[in-house]
Amino acid sequence: MRFMQNITKITMAIVVSVLAMVSCIKEDSISNEKREKISLEAWIRLNKPELLGNYQEDGGYYVEILEGDTNENIAVNGNDYGSAPLMEQDTCWVYTNMTGRDINGSICMTRSGALAEMCGTFSYFTHYVPFVNYCGNNNMGLLEGTYLAMRNALVLGEEYCKMKNLTSPYKMRRGSNIRLYLPSTIAYGESGTSTEGGYEGQYSLDASRPFVLDIEVLGAIKNPSDKELDMIKSYVGWDDYWTQATKDESEKVDEDDDLKLKGLYYSHKYNPVTDNVYSYRYMQSHLKGLNNPYTDNKLYKAGGMPDLNKKINEILLERFGEGLQASERNDKNLVTKNGRANVWYILRFLDGFVVDTNIAEIRKLVFNETDPVCEVFSYSPSDDEGKGESERQAIGAWFYCIPQMHYGAYGQIATTSGYAYGAAGLSGTTTTETSSSVNSYYNAMNYYNYYNSYYNYYSPYYNYYDYNFYNYNYNYDTEEETTTKITISTEILPYTPLVFTIYVEPYE
Repeated sequence: MRFMQNITKITMAIVVSVLAMVSCIKEDSISNEKREKISLEAWIRLNKPELLGNYQEDGGYYVEILEGDTNENIAVNGNDYGSAPLMEQDTCWVYTNMTGRDINGSICMTRSGALAEMCGTFSYFTHYVPFVNYCGNNNMGLLEGTYLAMRNALVLGEEYCKMKNLTSPYKMRRGSNIRLYLPSTIAYGESGTSTEGGYEGQYSLDASRPFVLDIEVLGAIKNPSDKELDMIKSYVGWDDYWTQATKDESEKVDEDDDLKLKGLYYSHKYNPVTDNVYSYRYMQSHLKGLNNPYTDNKLYKAGGMPDLNKKINEILLERFGEGLQASERNDKNLVTKNGRANVWYILRFLDGFVVDTNIAEIRKLVFNETDPVCEVFSYSPSDDEGKGESERQAIGAWFYCIPQMHYGAYGQIATTSGYAYGAAGLSGTTTTETSSSVNSYYNAMNYYNYYNSYYNYYSPYYNYYDYNFYNYNYNYDTEEETTTKITISTEILPYTPLVFTIYVEPYE
């Protein structure tokens, strides 16, 4: 109650302030944009007066530097920009943690698993790791307010700088942790926003409303393709477990064409009996303070990744057995490009997070699904011969590596995004299906009693049941049962390497 009273007081104060500021302006002479600017300024004046000097003319927003901002001095090293200012880089890919709120503080979106759990939107399907996006000379997908803050020198008030021990202007870089108070004109405008894929918050952001956005910059690199290639090379190591995939001689363009496929590897040596459950690890070493992405994920907290992998291996052994051993593999049981195989798969990120699987028992374990519907994926590489990526039934990694697999055997594929989901990745989505049914207690009793009366014509209760008490053919009480099924698909960020564990069966 006290909370609601405070909210009411604040709201009334804002209304009074706004009315005072616009009292001398005719209603039809002010635009919605101007009205929102006045309202946002009034809110800042009431709730965050120390930020009035942090107003940014380009975009009309306010900036707050959050506690814990270090801006540590890390030198540029190879592909890593270190803590060099983002605005000074021609091409730059930035890794950020983000949480967005409405002006009342309600979360609208978050990339934090802990906050998602607090909001009741946590999903086992969601990979709560930093968002990655291009932030170069041109804006190619960032929210306008975010881009402006990253690409401009931010003006801070003199008193604010003294209070925070900062200097103005402020340039965002690795280590920056700031909060932006954005008008809708540089946020989500007249459409508002409703985030999907497990990143939802308590409420959606309504149309034409200010947006309060927390941004923590965890890293910045020059070239994401080079970065993920380094990650794959580090993952596969230098032993003979992995084999680099190659193209056929028929795909050779000229005599000097290297048939090796950079960033694509397969292995015949995986087996759930001997699998090293510790092989998955978080490899984004260039990011600030993120050694383990699963600190926010309750599923991986319990026994950690190794424990989960042990359980997955137990499921594979129970369902498929140990599979063909190395001595049993030969050209006769090789799939080849013209063969067709039934493929069971587990798709992971390099840190072990399970993205997808068509094995029901593993979906129950990892995604907490109660009754998953799974189908085997039947695939022949010949169906994708000569087709572009968008026309293929399967990703390029499968086209090149499935022919090297053996029927009745396990295998693995490690690939960069170039043979998977590329620079676009896949968006995380949330779909909701609702079905309803009508149940009537009295109607069920009516049928039962009609049955009794029909077969007991001479019973003294015949007319009483059939016509008088329950009045057959009329519903006196109806209860509607509604079932809601929510399906979430995991987001695959741009330039993300992947690992497949597969078991291949002959096609029948």
